Amino acid sequence: MAYHRAVAVSRAPGDPSQRISWANRLLAPLALIAVLGAIGVIVAANTGGSDKAEQDAKARIEAEGGGDGDGAENPRTYVVEEGDTLSGVAARFGVSVKRLERLNPEIDPQALGTGQELTIR
Repeated sequence: MAYHRAVAVSRAPGDPSQRISWANRLLAPLALIAVLGAIGVIVAANTGGSDKAEQDAKARIEAEGGGDGDGAENPRTYVVEEGDTLSGVAARFGVSVKRLERLNPEIDPQALGTGQELTIR
């Protein structure tokens, strides 16, 4: 008990060790936030989201010769991938669902099959 009183008495408000203690209390959480932010940036940079999948699909269409010189944004055909919907394909290429249905009368809009080829324009 006497030791605690001696330590408490020796730490006066202007004591330099008291300032270091407050600095540590402030800098430790800031360092933790900075490390977590850096980890978030690294993870975000190394994970491909839907943008990467869309870019891969466009590159695949262009590599297959689906475009007519207008670029991957305006291909003539598209090969359906797993999880694609008619409305999703329409939105991706800037055409209406009605147009896709007109250009592809043989497709069932409710049951697109992986690997099925759709005429886009």
